[in-house]
Amino acid sequence: MKILHIATDDKFLDHAFPVFEKVFPGSNDVFVFAPQRILKYVKLTPDYIETQRSSFFNKKPKLSKDVYQKYDLVVFHSLISYTYPELQNIPQNTPIIWLGWGFDYYPDLLGDIPLYLDKTGELYASLFGKAPRQRAVAVVKGITSAFRRRTTKIRAIERISVFSPVLPEEYEMVKQSRKWKYFPEFVPWNYGTMEDNLIKGFEGESVTGDAILVGNSATYTGNHAEVFDLLHKLQVKDQQVVTPLSYGDNQLASKLTEIGKEYFCENFEPLMDFMPIEDYVTIIKKCGYVIMNHVRQQAVGNIVIMLYLGARVFVRQENPVCDFFKKSGVVLSTVQELEANPVLLKTPLTNEERSSNSALVSDYWSRERAYERTQKLVEKALSVKGGQRPQLKVEPYQ
Repeated sequence: MKILHIATDDKFLDHAFPVFEKVFPGSNDVFVFAPQRILKYVKLTPDYIETQRSSFFNKKPKLSKDVYQKYDLVVFHSLISYTYPELQNIPQNTPIIWLGWGFDYYPDLLGDIPLYLDKTGELYASLFGKAPRQRAVAVVKGITSAFRRRTTKIRAIERISVFSPVLPEEYEMVKQSRKWKYFPEFVPWNYGTMEDNLIKGFEGESVTGDAILVGNSATYTGNHAEVFDLLHKLQVKDQQVVTPLSYGDNQLASKLTEIGKEYFCENFEPLMDFMPIEDYVTIIKKCGYVIMNHVRQQAVGNIVIMLYLGARVFVRQENPVCDFFKKSGVVLSTVQELEANPVLLKTPLTNEERSSNSALVSDYWSRERAYERTQKLVEKALSVKGGQRPQLKVEPYQ
């Protein structure tokens, strides 16, 4: 069996490839879209590299039908404007898997969910002169309509066999977002394992301080402005505020750094440079408290790491991440609870709560679970109607 992975230049591909290779050794080829041929984040050597064009609305597939004929299964690592045109050349009887990341289904399919809180919306407007939704429309206008773009993506999704979003809860959210002619089947799957990616080198360790980790990247969906205002209002002066800003919008990163230094002075630590995971965990390990103020699912990897290390994690109550972890038995707090009860920012988890959280995430994100989910993911895709092809025997991993 041959599997083709279509991806972008992102570190998550290096998390996924070894898992697929363990379960299906020698079966996996990789096609990467990247700004340049020298990849910045992906460490493995792809079989194909396509320098992505600046055009936001790419319409033509880059791999020929003859190339796709060689593969029994195609896996999309996120589905975005310059990857989903590839569906045009994939044979009708070839199964397709979409591993969703969040940004590839929230704006187009769950666009009615307001992702920016008031202060963040004001910050956006101050930088760009328009409210978020107005600016998006302005960019699209004159090139093509947002409706046409969304329709094209919908048709692409209806061609897919299996869809695995970050959280199981998001599958129904996307499925119920509209009427579909056909909607992919669901199989749970996640990037990264505890042993190989998330806490490698930090096994058995715990948080060492009471610093506060805010957000995971320089993105507006992090709603940092509201968190900074809350901490400022609570007169947080003796706890360091650590904010990762190496990914995302440079203008936002600069503005948040300015606000952070104004509010917290020398206690504000922006993380501006991309760093290896072991260096990153060394820094955030001093954070006994974590505030992720996203309305949508985001930063799950960061949340898992911090739960393993024993931090008290705050997420927004309306975020599907909240339901997911609480259903799993994880001890989690909400941002709304923090607003009502600020003493939580000085209340660490008990040893029993830390131990339970660590065990729960260690099991769910274990290497063995990743292998099992990958086996089931591929088996399901090969059996789904609509992506039907002659049955292929899938040997269990050893």
